[in-house]
Amino acid sequence: MSQHRIVGFDVARSLAIFGMFVVHFMLVMTDGMPPEKWSDSLLRLLDGRPAATFVILAGIGVTLRSNRPAGPGAASERRGIGTTFRRRGLLLLAFGFLNLTIWQGDILRVYGVSPLIVPWLIWRQPRALLITGLAFVLGFCLLLALFNYDRNWDWNTMTYHRLWTPAGLLRNLLYDGFRSVFPWTGLLVLGMWLGRLDWSTEAVRRKAMTWGLGLLVSTSALSTALVSWLSRHPRSGVDQQSATALFGLQSMPPLPIFLLNAIGCALLIIGACVLLERRCREGWLVRALAATGRMAFTWYVAHIVIGLGGVIALGWTQATHVEALGTALGFFVAAVATSHWWSKRFSAGPLESILRRAG
Repeated sequence: MSQHRIVGFDVARSLAIFGMFVVHFMLVMTDGMPPEKWSDSLLRLLDGRPAATFVILAGIGVTLRSNRPAGPGAASERRGIGTTFRRRGLLLLAFGFLNLTIWQGDILRVYGVSPLIVPWLIWRQPRALLITGLAFVLGFCLLLALFNYDRNWDWNTMTYHRLWTPAGLLRNLLYDGFRSVFPWTGLLVLGMWLGRLDWSTEAVRRKAMTWGLGLLVSTSALSTALVSWLSRHPRSGVDQQSATALFGLQSMPPLPIFLLNAIGCALLIIGACVLLERRCREGWLVRALAATGRMAFTWYVAHIVIGLGGVIALGWTQATHVEALGTALGFFVAAVATSHWWSKRFSAGPLESILRRAG
């Protein structure tokens, strides 16, 4: 590990992975079971937020892995960095399409497309990064106005129809999948901008937490007020279901209020983890969580193939919500312990090593 590596980012990544574990295990293991009040609230709270944190951290990682070459060989070095990102992007894209055959909620394809784009952005001015990130969000809003978001979805079973057709694959990847390039790549570009900040300073860490908390509170209040007002005023022409879809805090469709709320959650978690790391860097738990975060790619795939695959193979799909939460927690504890053991013997996780060999 680099002496200057900010371990708090790895800790935040591990918490994002845990959030995904909870959502995915609870959805799969309680399929068809009536929701409980606490579990419904928990799933609403976690809906899309771990993924947003994960994507933003990926953007931060892009910036931190990209030095700023100068001098006579700068152009050649920049081309080399761009080539590395593109190779890794193509590999992630391939993993994503393989994963899509068993898991419709795949996010790896977004990671695969993004590195094909970011080489043109790595050394741009900060304002260009923010404008590009905003363009992905506005691009999604434009697509939503032009194309029916519900066209391929059966929301009762959360099934995407016509997925394996050319048009279905393209729509799912770019627009109406669980996690699509528009607008989610915008969060990765925002992460690239955040990676330019000096996170070693107390001021940046505290500002991240302050802004995060502010976004969480303000967007939650705004969403509640808008949905409530529109629902009580039928003359507005927007019924409650449409009001919730447009101004609610659910991740599908990922509209601006949700995205700002998810960004707030990510900033709060990242700022808190970096702050915690500065105080407890040598603690066993921090080191173990950081090791888990560095193996995030491996554990993302493993929890789908081994975790959820094992649950389905064993027929554990009619469990209680408590049992599902316990299974997610148990899998995460096993992942943390395994990562801690692995990090003492190897420099990278199994799938992370494959990515490294790509460039």
